[in-house]
Amino acid sequence: RNPTPPPAEDHGHIIIISSSSKRASATMTFLGYIVGGCLGTGLHMFANGISKVPLSRKPWLHVGYFFIGGWVGHKMPTWERKMVEDHNELRALHGKPPLVGTNALFGFKRYV
Repeated sequence: RNPTPPPAEDHGHIIIISSSSKRASATMTFLGYIVGGCLGTGLHMFANGISKVPLSRKPWLHVGYFFIGGWVGHKMPTWERKMVEDHNELRALHGKPPLVGTNALFGFKRYV
């Protein structure tokens, strides 16, 4: 039995499913922000460790790198989605079939 597909927008050769839940998107964004923030703080602590200085030197940079890393982690899914869309446009120009991402990560789905 084939379920009825949710409403979708057709952008050339790819189909973007518009029924993704806002809660899942917010969770992914929050998780990306936290992971990116921890990586930013870890990067600063690693740099301090390599330099053989105390890990807690310049603690305001820990906070700064946390927010910068969090912003990057927050924006990364958007950049990945745009990359796949641009890649599919290039593939369409060359007459190749589009790439189809997983439903969980990019939200692209192909109904045959």
